[in-house]
Amino acid sequence: MPEPRGRRHPLFLRLTKPIDPVYPAAVTPAAWNDDEPLSEAEGVVYIVTRHSTRMRTWARQLRKLHAADETYKTEEGISPLSGAPLREANLRALGTSMDLYSENGRELRSSRSAIRAYVTTDLLAVVTDRADGDAVGFVSFSLQWVVDAEQKGRSRAEFEVELDQAWMAPAFRRRGWGETAVIAIAFATKRHVDHIQATTRWPRGLTTRLQLTVCADLYSTSGEALLSKCADYVAMQFEFGSELQRLKVSQIVLDGRW
Repeated sequence: MPEPRGRRHPLFLRLTKPIDPVYPAAVTPAAWNDDEPLSEAEGVVYIVTRHSTRMRTWARQLRKLHAADETYKTEEGISPLSGAPLREANLRALGTSMDLYSENGRELRSSRSAIRAYVTTDLLAVVTDRADGDAVGFVSFSLQWVVDAEQKGRSRAEFEVELDQAWMAPAFRRRGWGETAVIAIAFATKRHVDHIQATTRWPRGLTTRLQLTVCADLYSTSGEALLSKCADYVAMQFEFGSELQRLKVSQIVLDGRW
């Protein structure tokens, strides 16, 4: 039988409703030096939330640069990555999807009888050589909520920031632009969590502990270093919280899977 709605966790009820994109525009500049005009900045990062004409152009540029990159054959600590996140089908899949499961692990179509929800938002961080310029690198990543429907005294949710692939054209490496990309990802993470918190109808006095994991499958030492930087910047975003917060980050886990 479906669980009565009154007993369901407010975060579960919120996540099973439509969620606005983490940034309202399909393509949004997300990280640069605030003291420098965007028009003069180099290494500008854009968060891409859904397929668009500009993303199609950037993907074409990135696929061409990626196909010509053979530095993994000569440079230590670099892995040969595929261009899979840049394929047209994967670009069209950007955005939010939801998977629901029953108590015995069976996948469901309706949230009414589901006991657990996995809500995933797939995004791209595209690095350009200048504002609105050519794309020279990217990081594909996802933000995923895992939350149980029932409260039953164990009020904890899980949130994952998972890096998929990260690549920069050889001519643009060692400029700190990869670090700028993970700063943008940390900003997007905090913005997403804040949006969910602000749009959830919380009962008076209820708080939910949030375990936050920054993770990736690792194939190179350069990837391991990038993941570690990403975890550091995500932790910085959640370092200070207000007393009014209903989602309280109780633990931040770095999970690099070799």
